[in-house]
Amino acid sequence: MNTNILTFAMLTIKGTLVGFGAIMPGISGGTLCAAFGMYKPLLNLLSSPRKTIRENGLDLLAFLIGIGFGFVGLSGLANWLMERNSKILICVFIGLIIGTIPELWDNAGENGRKPSSYVAMVGSFVLMFSALTILKFTGGFTVKPNIWGFLLCGILWGISFIVPGMSSSTLIIFFGLYQPMLNGISKISIPVLFPLALGMGICLIALSKAVNLAYRKWYTQFSHAIIGVIIASTIMIVPYDMMLSFADVLSGVVCAAAGFFFSFAAGKLCLKLSVRIK
Repeated sequence: MNTNILTFAMLTIKGTLVGFGAIMPGISGGTLCAAFGMYKPLLNLLSSPRKTIRENGLDLLAFLIGIGFGFVGLSGLANWLMERNSKILICVFIGLIIGTIPELWDNAGENGRKPSSYVAMVGSFVLMFSALTILKFTGGFTVKPNIWGFLLCGILWGISFIVPGMSSSTLIIFFGLYQPMLNGISKISIPVLFPLALGMGICLIALSKAVNLAYRKWYTQFSHAIIGVIIASTIMIVPYDMMLSFADVLSGVVCAAAGFFFSFAAGKLCLKLSVRIK
């Protein structure tokens, strides 16, 4: 590709949008990369770096600069909102997550649905829900915000970029790491950014080929299993203590509904962009 200044600027903007979306719970970085036609080039960068850099190096550089800018830029805003009212914000996030499920369901069934598809979805839901329930009620669901905790965040972020449709933020919220992570990113804290980048890098390198293989061989089962994981992890982050007050319940429902409609509309927009942008 011949990359001029306008192309570089447009790819940087697209990358910024991906970075913004990736840090928001319910929005998959991998899905946004696919929508902007950059999913395969990024996977190619991991599997064949020399060839990909030689052919699309400047394009990828612009896109990655944008991702970094969006990721860091939004973290300050998200952290500020979490400090003001974390429960209301989580309700918005739940709506954002639910708003992605219709599109995920359609995508998962684009090659048809088999009995094994439903088995994979129910099985992944039961396994994830059981694991998170055990962690929660044994008091082990909160992970300390240290190097190991932020390394875990990086691994989970890497998964959301590798697996289109998979948002790892729900698990990060569940483990109690979302706000400390945002705070560290917004302050450009090396003890946060280094393990985060390390975990993401390890995940991207280790899982890119495996995920590609899983999608090629078991697309429908793998896609439905992701839906099961998303539903289970979303149920576990619901702020149930808000249900003690009718006013809190109403505000939570309204915020979740707003998140749902925004996420649903954004998904439709991304679908249109994926058709136009090659």
